[in-house]
Amino acid sequence: MEGAAVSLTTAPKGRIAVVRVDLRLNQEFDYFVPPSLASRVVEGARVRVPFGRRVLDGTVVALRPNGVASECVVLKPVYDVIGDTPVLSAPVLQLARWMSAYYLCPLDLCLRAAAPSVVRRRASMRKVKPRADPELDEAFAATLPSRPLPLTPAQAAALERVCAVARAKSPKPILLFGVTGSGKTEVYLQAIADVLRAGKGAIVLVPEISLTPQTVERFRARFALATPSHAPSSGARLETDADSAAATPPAEARKSETAHPLAVLHSGLSEGERFREWQRIRSGEARIVIGARSAVFAPVRDLGLLVVDEEHEATYKQEEMPRYHARDVAVMRGRLEGAAVVLGSATPSLESFHNARAGKYELCRLPERIDGRKLPRVRVVDMRVEILRQKGLSVFSQSLHDAILTRLERGEQIILYLNRRGYSASLLCRKCGYVAICPDCSVALAYHRADQILLCHFCGHRQPAPRLCPQPECRDPSIRFQGFGTEKLEEAVKTCFPQARVARMDSDTMTGRADYERTLLRFRMGRLDLLLGTQMIAKGLDFPRVTLVGIVYADLGLHLPDFRAGERTFQQITQVAGRAGRGDLEGEVIVQSFTPHHSAIQFGRRQDFVGFYEEETRFREQLDYPPFNHLTKIEFTSAQTSKAEFAAKKFREALERRIGSSVRLLGPSPAPIARLRGRHRFHLLLRDSRRKGRKEEIGEMLADWPRDGDVRVTVDVDPAQML
Repeated sequence: MEGAAVSLTTAPKGRIAVVRVDLRLNQEFDYFVPPSLASRVVEGARVRVPFGRRVLDGTVVALRPNGVASECVVLKPVYDVIGDTPVLSAPVLQLARWMSAYYLCPLDLCLRAAAPSVVRRRASMRKVKPRADPELDEAFAATLPSRPLPLTPAQAAALERVCAVARAKSPKPILLFGVTGSGKTEVYLQAIADVLRAGKGAIVLVPEISLTPQTVERFRARFALATPSHAPSSGARLETDADSAAATPPAEARKSETAHPLAVLHSGLSEGERFREWQRIRSGEARIVIGARSAVFAPVRDLGLLVVDEEHEATYKQEEMPRYHARDVAVMRGRLEGAAVVLGSATPSLESFHNARAGKYELCRLPERIDGRKLPRVRVVDMRVEILRQKGLSVFSQSLHDAILTRLERGEQIILYLNRRGYSASLLCRKCGYVAICPDCSVALAYHRADQILLCHFCGHRQPAPRLCPQPECRDPSIRFQGFGTEKLEEAVKTCFPQARVARMDSDTMTGRADYERTLLRFRMGRLDLLLGTQMIAKGLDFPRVTLVGIVYADLGLHLPDFRAGERTFQQITQVAGRAGRGDLEGEVIVQSFTPHHSAIQFGRRQDFVGFYEEETRFREQLDYPPFNHLTKIEFTSAQTSKAEFAAKKFREALERRIGSSVRLLGPSPAPIARLRGRHRFHLLLRDSRRKGRKEEIGEMLADWPRDGDVRVTVDVDPAQML
């Protein structure tokens, strides 16, 4: 691997590779491309290069003609090229550069986000043994290929528009705004079939891993016999109908799963599985990709369509560097590759709906459920009245209790939603007022009864649950666990309804991919009567036998210090309510609330998105919040409060000198969660309509800002949460 340096004055004609090595240097280095590697060293390729006394891997981000290297007299050569094809295509490399500029993040980190670590390394293709699960295998052996379904007039109009946009030279993003149960997925499926017939590929994003199994199942059934190898010529017909499928036994279809034209990418895959799927996509064997946030970078050949399902979900926003939003990255990738982008939701984000009204996006509406099914009837129960009636706080109101009992007697299914895991929210001593607080975060520790621990849901700190008040001067045995989570809800269900077959879905019970799939499969097959859990059951699930949904505590996130709290509460109520009445039987939703007259709850009760949008945007416009302005949150953290606050104040002073009073600055002030993982946090918030110029100035300031070993500065452009 040794190689001599090459002088520019004596080097043969050739090219110079601009390389980002796998170190967090945020710098580019020039290397001479030997003639023997000239055909393989291209933009996006992974290469091995000398770096000091070491040999490192890196990514080629640009190529220059020989003789124009930046301030170099002698260049070292590229030693080798890793793999047969580039890891990043030219459009994805361009996308990474856009992310770096837009999100004020080093390009190195954007390149890492765009390609998984197992792909960047010198990995070789290897066989991966499928994980065995007899119950799941039996069910899969019975997912026969499905036919395209008849469309409603609204679905047909939306499909026609999506297909027309996909054929356009400069397609405009489409917001597919359809009520729950209106058949958005069928529009996606038929639009993808049209894209495949044109010889192109598609990416479908879902907001979290829990939605992947059901989505994958529907797509596998629809495209079970689509040509799996390489993209067909334009106009080729896909064999997806049930008549042709009959020739292939289900067991054989299951055995040949790796030949299916669909690939899955999400965090639940092992490194070997992720590498295998990435290779199938890059080779063109897989032309449809389904996955969570990072699947937006999948190396799909001739990309024709990107679908972002449940586009409003905050989980599309990454909370570590690079802090990108997959929805917005999808829109930009579609622009770079000339692909259609469809953003689908029953409760669009206010930003997306505002863009549609302003003409930046096209708006397609699905105002009614398919087959003439009615939206569920929603009742709001005032829990303040229930406390007086029941002489204390109970998990279930009388209305919800009776409704659950009725459904169990009828043999119908129930979903109960509570977006808080654990048994109780906090530990309180009623005698001295002691509250168990995380030693590293300024939040109360939650009680998890199964493990008898107090747990911080932010940093993971855990400690044994005490039997007496921990205060030495108190030691009172009447300590009390306040509030309730899904663990206590499960206990209450089993106590009140011992005949019910119950499963709980939250991050404590769903520890692996098979857990999600197995639980949802049991529910679908009628082996469970009641499914309860957190937000992973709030959206995207389609079970025709569910006739009752109970939202146990609708106010849980309503009063958080975040301007989007009302929007999220409205979305959760509407989305969870949409799980009921998706079959032939009418659905009912019971919402338990301590603030039943709040606009988010009342509009959610009526499932009136437009009404909520009109009221909420009036409030946002008055306060100059998105969608009428753009936010940038700069966070300063330190182990010492004074250091974090001092750095934040100095940065604000420097920023004001640089940009004057044209940008509205708020803070610095302590973050709502003032201490997190042992570090004190201060926020500086910028509100500005001119994103590009301001971000360049902020980026330059951050690059020049003196580094203090203890103080850390991070930037979050378009933050999804303010805590």
